[in-house]
Amino acid sequence: MPVTLFWLALGAFCIGTEMFVIAPLLPAMAADLDVSVATAGQLVTVAALTYAIGSPVLATLTGSRERKSLLVATLLAFALTAALAALVRSFAELVAAKVLLALAAGLFMPSANSVGALLVAPERRARAIAAITGGLTVAVAFGVPLGAWIGSFSSWRTAYALVGASGL
Repeated sequence: MPVTLFWLALGAFCIGTEMFVIAPLLPAMAADLDVSVATAGQLVTVAALTYAIGSPVLATLTGSRERKSLLVATLLAFALTAALAALVRSFAELVAAKVLLALAAGLFMPSANSVGALLVAPERRARAIAAITGGLTVAVAFGVPLGAWIGSFSSWRTAYALVGASGL
């Protein structure tokens, strides 16, 4: 398999970690930003809706763009936004950051799968897409527990800053 698939899977890992690490960090986020856990939980809804609506729209708008530079720009935007999320001062700012993160994720994942499928012979396309999507699985298995552990001894902000750094 091409080494590019590894990098695409690593990008998927970073995105998956950010998407799912929020669950164990919600109580700390709520306390820090002075909102209820239920209100903080709306971050998940906002991100999911943004991803679901934004992904096909962004794919249509960027369909004619060169994929490599688009993937690099999207992952860079994701990493910087995750790092900035660690610096927010209000819940509204965190909501805005989650919207931007979901848009970046919604553009990266389909683009990564598309590029990955084109890198290999037709009979290996399913395997290539599985390798990239496997980054999400590894994020759930290892990234989320690691992020929760970091959040438990440091803060949710540290976990987000590290997710941002890992995307670079």
